[in-house]
Amino acid sequence: MDNKTRHLSVADYFLIIQKEYLIAEFRRKIYFSKDRAYYQRVMDGKKKKILDISERNHLSDIFNSHDTLKEVRRELFDENGRPLFILTDIDVERYYAVGHEFSYKGDIWILDQISRNGKLVLYSPKLQVYEDADKKEVCRIL
Repeated sequence: MDNKTRHLSVADYFLIIQKEYLIAEFRRKIYFSKDRAYYQRVMDGKKKKILDISERNHLSDIFNSHDTLKEVRRELFDENGRPLFILTDIDVERYYAVGHEFSYKGDIWILDQISRNGKLVLYSPKLQVYEDADKKEVCRIL
């Protein structure tokens, strides 16, 4: 283990690495191809560690228990799927990338642009209209 995890109990490390796996999965979905490959490798390594600890200690984990997955996700994402953890500036840029689909008012909208005041300008292919929305009103479809 590295210096960051050396002082953690196995139980604490097990919980943290599962959260790190889900955060890496989130980033793999919002980043572009080169970065996606990096986050996939991160996920693969963390999955191996999670399964090893789970097997050795007969523990439920995010891969073998839907309840555990829901519990860990609930700590990381709100009920609409928006991240609760702190995003880097690059994460925010990738999450709110123009051209991507967002859930807004129960429908699929496409981000057309971000206005100077920080509002998102969304386009509804279904309704064929544009509408301004706050970031907290939308959720990226991943």
